[in-house]
Amino acid sequence: MYNASRPHRLIPTGNGFRTAVARLGWPGRAELTDKSPAAHPPVPPCEATPSMTRLTALPRKIRAHLALLRRDPEKFGRNIMQFTHPALFQERLLGLLDAVPMHVLVDPALDARPSFNILSSALMPMGMTGGPNTIINLALRIARLGVRVRLVTTVQTSTIHPAWFAHHARQLVGDEVPDLPIVTAADPSAPLPIGRHDVFLASHWTTAQQLKSVLPRLAVSQFLYILQEFEPAFYPWSSDYARAMETLGLDFWPIFNESLLAQFMLAQPIGRLTDPVIRERAIIFEPAIDARLFHPAAPGTAATRPKRLLFYARPSNSRNLFGLAVMALRSVSADPAFAGWEFVSIGGRGGVPPFPLPGGHTLRPAPWMDYQDYARSLRAADVLLCPMLSPHTSYPVLEMVASGGLTVTNTFATKTESALKSLSDNIVAVPPTVEAFAAGLLSAATAVNRCRERAPSLRMPRDWGETLDPVATRIAAIVRRLFSMEAAEPGHG
Repeated sequence: MYNASRPHRLIPTGNGFRTAVARLGWPGRAELTDKSPAAHPPVPPCEATPSMTRLTALPRKIRAHLALLRRDPEKFGRNIMQFTHPALFQERLLGLLDAVPMHVLVDPALDARPSFNILSSALMPMGMTGGPNTIINLALRIARLGVRVRLVTTVQTSTIHPAWFAHHARQLVGDEVPDLPIVTAADPSAPLPIGRHDVFLASHWTTAQQLKSVLPRLAVSQFLYILQEFEPAFYPWSSDYARAMETLGLDFWPIFNESLLAQFMLAQPIGRLTDPVIRERAIIFEPAIDARLFHPAAPGTAATRPKRLLFYARPSNSRNLFGLAVMALRSVSADPAFAGWEFVSIGGRGGVPPFPLPGGHTLRPAPWMDYQDYARSLRAADVLLCPMLSPHTSYPVLEMVASGGLTVTNTFATKTESALKSLSDNIVAVPPTVEAFAAGLLSAATAVNRCRERAPSLRMPRDWGETLDPVATRIAAIVRRLFSMEAAEPGHG
């Protein structure tokens, strides 16, 4: 630390100064600090010698960094990272998500016993939301048909506990759980053995990117691709946007989760989605909302608890419009319609603190819940606020109305108000604006204040077997055909 009582220890300027402050952990480049006037208070003029001028330079720079630390700790941390963790700093500058390879080893001994490898970036209890659950559900049903299926993780994660996974699988498909090995392609010291005739399913654009370098080593370079969202829109126009779009130009069999999403993506001039061959291959299914889990509470129980609004709060997922939703809540929470209500945020995975709201309310975060506890939380609530700037409806929207509550959500492209109303009378569909969300929330609260007991309303499948068993049968046939093909065969049908 600089010690003003020892003026004879001069800190050099120029390159020497930058070296010295870097050793102290302070960035030495002026362009990486906050240049606002408040960050650099003027130094009073004095009769200073050149040596004293050099001495005052360091405290001024430190004051600037301390001001930045108070005002923007994240920016301060990024500045420091270039010296404390230079390799990580450079990786962050690239702005690429999951730019890691898959580690596989082609083993000729496996050519006669091909596997259907379903890729997932990670499998863990806190990651079991609607999309990952659908992939596991589908994988289990394909395995039931006698196809050799493996779940393959593509990034290093904590160990998956077999007892937890077996219990979770039973929740999804019932007691008849087939053998479904979970293996990894994320360990460079132990590459995953595969055969030339193996077939892969990508479950996210990052897994399709990881798979891209593996495809030329296979007998057939086609793969299956489950599309549960328009994933390029997860990002601004950026490197990751471009890489997500790139995967839609590969040679794949599209599997769309929900017709609204399929209508949106097939209407865009994107990659090979305009290719008649790819369009002919497309499989489209509607999500099911499991009636065993998502159903109304017993009659009369609503009157025994406070009125409750749940907010599906995911600030790390920009399409969930966290900021707009909080602004809307702040604009209506003091309204008499919400007198006596509780406000609870769910889905934040520990990333959402309590938020004070006008009217003496507080938006309080709920702890992360497993699938059954999550379903119980919906039954114990009256209204769900679930923004989703996407053509996909979002599972919580549908699960809440199946549980007898009202959902306030927004329209987007093919997800029109009439399309949402065709799914449920209990969906309050509004444009994605603060004012529209506020009006929708007041409308929902007024309806609940008039009548707490509400019948469930959902015109969609209520059993996953109804929607996924036919899909699993078709995928199994495609996979068996690809197992037996060589590169010269087109395999378009």
